[in-house]
Amino acid sequence: MNNNNIDRPSASQLTATDLELFTSSYGIRKLTATGMGLRASYQLNRTKTALSFQQLNPEYFSSFVLEMRQPMLRAAGIDYNRSVINITKNDRRISDHAFRRQIRDTIRSVEELYWRLEQARRDVLITARLLADFEAVYEYLLARQEFDITPVQIAATKADLEQSHAEFIIKRNTVFDAEDRLIAAMNSSDVDLADDIEIIPTDLPRLAPLTLDRLSEVQVAIDNRQEIKEQALRVASAKITVGRAKSDELPKFDVTFRTTFDGLSGTADRSFDELSRNKFHEYFVGVELEVPIGNRAPKAAHYRARLQHDQAVASLKKTIEDVILDANIAVRKVLTTFDAIGPNFESANSREREVQSIVARAERKDLNTLNSELAARRGLATARRNMLSAMVEYNIAIIDLQRAKGTLLVNHNITVPHLAD
Repeated sequence: MNNNNIDRPSASQLTATDLELFTSSYGIRKLTATGMGLRASYQLNRTKTALSFQQLNPEYFSSFVLEMRQPMLRAAGIDYNRSVINITKNDRRISDHAFRRQIRDTIRSVEELYWRLEQARRDVLITARLLADFEAVYEYLLARQEFDITPVQIAATKADLEQSHAEFIIKRNTVFDAEDRLIAAMNSSDVDLADDIEIIPTDLPRLAPLTLDRLSEVQVAIDNRQEIKEQALRVASAKITVGRAKSDELPKFDVTFRTTFDGLSGTADRSFDELSRNKFHEYFVGVELEVPIGNRAPKAAHYRARLQHDQAVASLKKTIEDVILDANIAVRKVLTTFDAIGPNFESANSREREVQSIVARAERKDLNTLNSELAARRGLATARRNMLSAMVEYNIAIIDLQRAKGTLLVNHNITVPHLAD
């Protein structure tokens, strides 16, 4: 709506010097999938003047306009006019896949921290057993210091004992750090870092072997990994952009049809009544042709769009190769870590038999025998740590394999609802 008051001198009696123009327009516009622009509008104009020759003062002029404008070359067709919608849908799907990938990585991180906490707690037990053995040997040497044990030997044993005690303190602190990392990764409303709580893992490490076929695992990874789906959608969006840029490179050729119904009277409602009688109507048919000279900007945009599409295709190939590499490494890691459990288990058993043998053969525990026993117990603790590490790494390798295949959410029965298209 516009209101224009004009007060200016005139050299002709047929031209008003005082004029008030009020214009208003109401309507709707719609762009169809083919690119056709539809418009329906009602216009009401009011003219008031001091001109004596004006028969209607004020004058109300009503018009109802129907217009159709159809592009025939540039910006024509369903593909072009739905391109922005389709690209936006692809962006939404990419965000959906990225969200699922973030959930997957978070679950993987939480599971690894869980098994690291399990490893840290069991490592504390191993270190506590070794510390208890050192304390027993030290107490035994103190009891014999008046007979055959020198102060130097006691001091050396005391140094080893304190070193073992310091190691126990560090291992215990590792448990606290592992608990805090797990709590922070879970980000649960039920558990807070400020709470003084203790997390005790209840699940035991999995020791059963997995039957794996590398090609099958790779195919599952290609079918399920979010990264491939995201990049495939980027390729589709780039292809749509190429088609849109190609259309923008075409000449402009538009066809327009417009019909107008008019009404004139001294009041607004009577002018509308005159319009509805359909006594006065106009028709307009137009053709607009535009052929840009050179057309360098659209051509450059088309060339850039094709390059971006080629880049997206190359990135998709690289993503597939990365997924295959990730799956291959994950499969080998599962097989390797499982194969390492057996030797570490046998090593721990052998070390334990070594300790039992030394203890059983020693009728009189002299210093050399005690040192041999302590060395054997250190070896046993190391073997137990290695066995524990192999078990934990095997379970983490299983998680990594599920992540590499893109099936981690499915294996944990986690459902993320899809957003509506």
